[in-house]
Amino acid sequence: MWITRQTRKFSRIENPSQDAAGKATMIINEDVGIVTVQAGVPQRDLLDYLANYSSNKAPQGYTLPAFSWFIDQTIGGAVTSIQAVLANGTLANFSPHSNQHLWRAMQVSVGRLGVITQLSLTIVPQQAVQRAEQDMTAAQFAQQVKQVQDAYTQAKQSGSSEAIWTALHSLNETQCFWFVPTGDLWRVDYQRLEEQPQDAMPNTAREVTAQDGPDSDVGTYAQQEQQPVSPNGLINANAQTWSNTFATGLRSVVAPGTYEARNAYLSQSEQMNVASSNFAPYDQYEVSIPMDIAGDCLQMVLGEIDSKQLGQGFRTPGLIRFVSQETGYLSPTSDGPRMFVNLEDYLSHTTGQPNTQFQTVISLFHDKCQARLHWGKAGWPEHEPCYDGSGHLPDTWCHFGCAVQELDPTGKFASESNVWDWTASKQGQSITFSSCCGPDGFNSDCTCAPRQTC
Repeated sequence: MWITRQTRKFSRIENPSQDAAGKATMIINEDVGIVTVQAGVPQRDLLDYLANYSSNKAPQGYTLPAFSWFIDQTIGGAVTSIQAVLANGTLANFSPHSNQHLWRAMQVSVGRLGVITQLSLTIVPQQAVQRAEQDMTAAQFAQQVKQVQDAYTQAKQSGSSEAIWTALHSLNETQCFWFVPTGDLWRVDYQRLEEQPQDAMPNTAREVTAQDGPDSDVGTYAQQEQQPVSPNGLINANAQTWSNTFATGLRSVVAPGTYEARNAYLSQSEQMNVASSNFAPYDQYEVSIPMDIAGDCLQMVLGEIDSKQLGQGFRTPGLIRFVSQETGYLSPTSDGPRMFVNLEDYLSHTTGQPNTQFQTVISLFHDKCQARLHWGKAGWPEHEPCYDGSGHLPDTWCHFGCAVQELDPTGKFASESNVWDWTASKQGQSITFSSCCGPDGFNSDCTCAPRQTC
């Protein structure tokens, strides 16, 4: 599917913290350290609202514990509760304390369990963060990841959680821009400091206080279906030229210094988001690789890129990040930490031809590195035409299937994708899947079996 053009044709809502009926869309509870957010609020607006919220407890405002470069996308680790409309029309709330099984299913539900209407997320006071940046080659970074990989696998064998944390710590808050055509890489690391943000870099003038409520100039907008972005022949220019162009534009984004958290971590500005979305049609892919083999994988992929000149299939820089183990059944890191690599194909929609160099790189990650595709991004028809969840997520796939049986037994939220297939067996004999489901998920006396057909 082509990305649609981001334009704003509807009147701007002057107060993004209220909907059209005057109902609050973002509510901060400072006593417990959470913000409750209604569906439809972009994460960008939320971050700006938190940063500009001033009170005695947080005179410099709040932020989320972490957020990604593509801040219009979903976040999972900070969520503390979820409200959703279920298939039977009821409104239900989920949290770790209400039902652990259904909570783990809802954390990454991919739209399969209901319509999420509200989230509550952990917030933390704005904190000074020191950002450091190193220019290096992708090969040098791959060697650094390899060293962490080896330390991590050794720590796992010791069984010591402290040793595992120590092994992974050097990549704990690391993000990278990877310029594939040139082989260059920018490594960006962060260190949280004790002083308040104003001691490091003054914040902008406060627009929100705990007493008067928000008055942001960001605004939120109604959505309108748009025509797909038109092909842009400029994207056919030399890959190295485009790589250097993006490097020039992004240099200020990674500038070393000490900032408040909202401005320290790499995040795409509104101007950059609109410009990239409207410039040319593209597909965005993201693969995640187990830390057990992340360094070996990256070295192998780089070798193939160099020997076969695969970098010619890339225009924008890739983004590399690292995510620790999470509890959601469908989380890519449900069984351990992973390296995430986000890559974009800007050529195929403009040329009308398959971008074979780009797809070869995705195939290397997917086929050789035990990579998992991002649930909300491209690559499924090409690289997972017959997805078998029991193989990819052997410990959690059928638990999620049981949550589907409980919350959507008639398949109201089933999509056209053939992904949603669950099979069970007991003592080698196929049995009805629902018979293996209980209040805590998939019963331990059943086996989550491979799918039989596509």
